[in-house]
Amino acid sequence: MNTHQKQNGLTVVELLIILAAIAVVAMISVPGSAVVLEHYRLKAASADLASSLNLAKEEAAMRNSMVKVCPSSNGRFCRNDGDWDHGWLVFSDGNRDGTVQEIELIDAFGAPSPKVHVVAVGAVQQTAGFTVAGLTPADGENQGEFHVCHEGLNSRSKVVRIDADGWVEVSRTETGDGVCSRS
Repeated sequence: MNTHQKQNGLTVVELLIILAAIAVVAMISVPGSAVVLEHYRLKAASADLASSLNLAKEEAAMRNSMVKVCPSSNGRFCRNDGDWDHGWLVFSDGNRDGTVQEIELIDAFGAPSPKVHVVAVGAVQQTAGFTVAGLTPADGENQGEFHVCHEGLNSRSKVVRIDADGWVEVSRTETGDGVCSRS
């Protein structure tokens, strides 16, 4: 009697073919996902910056006092060099001395990705100050913008604009505007 037994499972050849197919799919998708991740980091940094500026504007109206956003390396004190790449903080500056006391700190935002750079232009180069009336003028300018740039995505950046009334708008540039290349 010739009985044929049915085998369950995969042969070694079938298993190798499946593993090769998975490897090919992984090799194709990983480089694409890295670009998507970098776009996400750029978008997240500009969204964090916009939300911190809106928070400062809301707090200024609520407290009827000056509220500032400044660059910070440690989340406790403002930097004096206008370098926003290390993070920033929001603080109430009711006494208008420009320094952050512990009781004045509202929120601190950490540094974006190491490949993301933030370049401030206009009234916000050193700090962005808000009152009930909106953005406070600095050096004769009553509006400012932040260019959020990414080293690996040279053709695109995000621009966070603040007008004299304190309205915050986030937009995207399609081509390099020159500001990011100077950072």
